[in-house]
Amino acid sequence: MTDTGLAAQQRAVALIEVGRHAEAVEVLRGVLAEQPEHVGVLYHLARCHRMLGQFAEALRVIDRALALAATPQHLLVEKGRILLAAGQPAYAAAAAQAALERAPGVWEAHALLAEALLTLGNPTRVVVARRHADTALELAPQVPGVHLLDARVHARMGRLRAARAACRQALALDPSYEPALHQLALFDAAQDRVGRAARGFTDALAADPQDGSAAVRHAVVAAALWWRLFDVLALAAVAHVVLFAVVDAARPARLATALLVPAAVAGWSLLTWRRQPSPVRWQLRRQLGARTVVVCLAFTAAALAGLLLDGIAPTTDSVLGGLGVLLLAPACLVLALRLWRQLSRRAGPAIRWLGYRIWSRLAARATITTSEQRS
Repeated sequence: MTDTGLAAQQRAVALIEVGRHAEAVEVLRGVLAEQPEHVGVLYHLARCHRMLGQFAEALRVIDRALALAATPQHLLVEKGRILLAAGQPAYAAAAAQAALERAPGVWEAHALLAEALLTLGNPTRVVVARRHADTALELAPQVPGVHLLDARVHARMGRLRAARAACRQALALDPSYEPALHQLALFDAAQDRVGRAARGFTDALAADPQDGSAAVRHAVVAAALWWRLFDVLALAAVAHVVLFAVVDAARPARLATALLVPAAVAGWSLLTWRRQPSPVRWQLRRQLGARTVVVCLAFTAAALAGLLLDGIAPTTDSVLGGLGVLLLAPACLVLALRLWRQLSRRAGPAIRWLGYRIWSRLAARATITTSEQRS
């Protein structure tokens, strides 16, 4: 390759590193006009097409490079990445296995195979993915993406603590590594830790403002923060009703307690607001017009009104007492549904972890039995 062609290729690689893939495609095509059989240029061109979502063109280019290459393992890994991005994890796994047959020590092939098997998803494949992820960690412990893969495998197996530790290890290697920031925020959102999730997606967007998925999820968890206000107030209203159904107290005490609850919730809300960084506050204000937040505020107002009416008129014989029950009933139903959803989300990883433990022991016992029968 001429000095001009080499400089052009270096410029294309620099453009790829900053995410300007369309411009890199034009530069690489110019280099190919000079040397149409340069494998390195074809490899980078296929990467660009993959990042742009042009999977058919990316496969055509990488197959052209494979036909020319003497050592095709890295090209096979790239082909697997294209197939995985195109929604073909089984073919991606086959490409990774072909690369490992030629070079068992290529960590990218182990990582790709683990990711493809993780996408395919049944317990056997996930356990095999765990082994290849461990191999990738041994071969490339300095690569943040390998630790992120480790976190995803742990999460699939219900080991959330280990998954978080793996994400933190990736961030220790690169504090601005956006995929790890995004993954940590996803873990928080999945466990309904909406305040932490909102801050996590803020950090992810600061690292990569073009991440559309983080922007969408940032808006979702902001809405979930508004619903957390409903949760607290509705729980307080239910506790107020139950307490004074058991404890006989005069109306002034009931009313004073009912007035104390909104004040306490308001103080808690103010502290929560101040803890959030300015991007989260902006998103919370922006979400005020969203339909789900409007519904949330309507249920919150109903719970508040029901609480106050329960303090004013504790019996259902009066009009105000009946109205209070009417307002609290739908709020209690929504609260019960939300609590059930949160409990199921938190229980899911524990059930998954237990399932993998049982499955692993049964599989190991079956393997030992088969070995004994053969011997």
